[in-house]
Amino acid sequence: MQNETILNVFPAADDLHRLVIAVQQENGQASSRLVLRQETYADDVGWFVQSCVAIEPEQVAGLKMALSTQATAFGKPARRGSSVPAILSFDGALAGSAG
Repeated sequence: MQNETILNVFPAADDLHRLVIAVQQENGQASSRLVLRQETYADDVGWFVQSCVAIEPEQVAGLKMALSTQATAFGKPARRGSSVPAILSFDGALAGSAG
């Protein structure tokens, strides 16, 4: 048997999808795991799981660091030392002349 504690439910752009974050623990075991579930709603069934990703205990700290606002700044470029994306231009007249 499995115990589950739902930590949060994030709604999607429509009312038929959501992301569920939960902690699951097997009865009789001390360890637990974090799970991310993509769920969909249907009138005949209710909420059902489309996909599930288990985050192992040793991965949680890395995930937390990656999602923290101190480690990741939204809206800032991922590349260091550059505030604009690199743009490569190609001369259309040279296309097809290779080879």
